[in-house]
Amino acid sequence: MRNLKKSQEADADDSSSISRLPDEIILQILNKLIDLKTLCFCYLVSKRFSSIVLQVDAITISFTSPLVNPPIPDKNTLSDVAPLLPKLYSYYGESFVSATNFLRKFKGVKFLRIEPPPSHRIAIDNRFLVKWKVKFGCRVESFIFLSPNSVSDKDGFYLYGNGDDEEDIELTIDSIKQRRHISFQCLREANLWHMMLLDCANGFPKLEDVSITGSGRRERLSLSGEKLIEVKAWLHSASKTELARVDVLTQVSECYIPVLKLPVSGYVMKGVFVMVMGMHNLQGGNDFLMNSENGGFEDKEEAALYTEAVQTLNLITSNEAS
Repeated sequence: MRNLKKSQEADADDSSSISRLPDEIILQILNKLIDLKTLCFCYLVSKRFSSIVLQVDAITISFTSPLVNPPIPDKNTLSDVAPLLPKLYSYYGESFVSATNFLRKFKGVKFLRIEPPPSHRIAIDNRFLVKWKVKFGCRVESFIFLSPNSVSDKDGFYLYGNGDDEEDIELTIDSIKQRRHISFQCLREANLWHMMLLDCANGFPKLEDVSITGSGRRERLSLSGEKLIEVKAWLHSASKTELARVDVLTQVSECYIPVLKLPVSGYVMKGVFVMVMGMHNLQGGNDFLMNSENGGFEDKEEAALYTEAVQTLNLITSNEAS
């Protein structure tokens, strides 16, 4: 009992020493925490702490557990990939909804990183190597999906795939159907992330940089700088009808390439399935495929490899067209 009393007194002394710190010092400490879950615990300490916590300017919200029962339909069409805003956060489950509701209290946040729970597509289809990229601003304008059976470096070492040439090159009808299905799931997720970016741009007046990354930090969408300023201006000036309008990517094309050799890196992709979707009157056409802006990857080597693959594909299709 005596030891317990001493422990309680020590805790009280620690709490008292922290409470004597100026608000500015406490805020500096809290600004280094960034994790939303940790900030939530700090928020519950006291009324004083709760008011200071809400002044932090950088937050990361991360979920690593896969979805248990994700609300994804069995069939996918282009009309399915633009969910309404009320369904936006519920798509990822109650825990994510609860976390984002708490996040809305932080009106002074400037830097925001969001990693939603792994999607249903990732949970059941991680046997496929999948890359996707979007061109977006106020709207999602273009989307490209690339999925090879195997990837090997210039020395013939397989980074992905089993090295069986016939199996790597072959793409069965069932495999094409599966990848087409996954491509629609990825487009759906890209739309969800884009709507999250717009919601963050509209809900946090001091926001300077926001990004959303996928499981394993592969896929990534972000807004910052002039692009974020333009989106904020559009959100504040657009009518309710314009904000509610859903633009469907009506131009859809797909192809299969048995062997894709990348001249710069020396890498080789086999059994490559590609799908490209875009708006009917997209300015610049497929120019966005030639750079790594907009939707990209955290890993710079992956980004470079992906960009080179897409550039090579674009050159091949351009030469065939001419």
